[in-house]
Amino acid sequence: MYRLEREEFLKFPLIGLWALLGFQAGFINSFGYLSCGRFVSHVTGFGTQIGMAIGESKIWLAIELLGFPLSFIFGAFFSGLFTSARLERGMKPRYDLITLFLPLIILIVGVAGSMGMFGTFGETLRETRDFVLLFTLSFACGMQNGCFATMTKGQIRTTHLTGISTDIGTDLARLYFGKLSWAERKFVLRANVSRFATFGSFATGSIISVLATEQMHYTALMFPLLASLTVFLLVTKIKNEMDITFAVKQP
Repeated sequence: MYRLEREEFLKFPLIGLWALLGFQAGFINSFGYLSCGRFVSHVTGFGTQIGMAIGESKIWLAIELLGFPLSFIFGAFFSGLFTSARLERGMKPRYDLITLFLPLIILIVGVAGSMGMFGTFGETLRETRDFVLLFTLSFACGMQNGCFATMTKGQIRTTHLTGISTDIGTDLARLYFGKLSWAERKFVLRANVSRFATFGSFATGSIISVLATEQMHYTALMFPLLASLTVFLLVTKIKNEMDITFAVKQP
């Protein structure tokens, strides 16, 4: 009742929302690398790096790297407290609260960085403050991913591209070599439009992150801040519509 069905989350106005989230994630992921030399949104890479560090007997490095996926997981857990856990208890999910926390976190990081609390922009990852910065960004990515995965029944994930790329490939196979009804064919086409839009927006966010941080450093976070504020307004509208729909359906 408080989750979008596939016919709903692939309507063209919402495809723009998923693309905006992809832009935000791509910008933050690149920002993490540019600020301290580590990406923050894809857990797969950290799993590989942790395994390599253990294989090379770099135990402390492995422990430090473990903080990234744990931060991402904790962000998703925090999101779940306000969304999936509330749904399981028959309560209204607070997607709006999670999307409000996102710009607040970005604002705090941007202000703290501009005040010198994270040291020199682009320094090598070595100080505790560097890990605090990157873990916070990873937490935000996990929170974003958890929120919208819950809202769309696990169909929309915007902070990494592995799943999107897989779905594009499998659905192209279905589209050209499967036996789909006309209605299903239209849905698959729309789904891939959404995925390509998210993919392209993620890459665009990364490009703008490189260009903006070169001159603006931490102030460049104003770009994902504005994006996340727009997301908050859109999600608040969606939640209000869900509330109205639920109220109408009640006997």
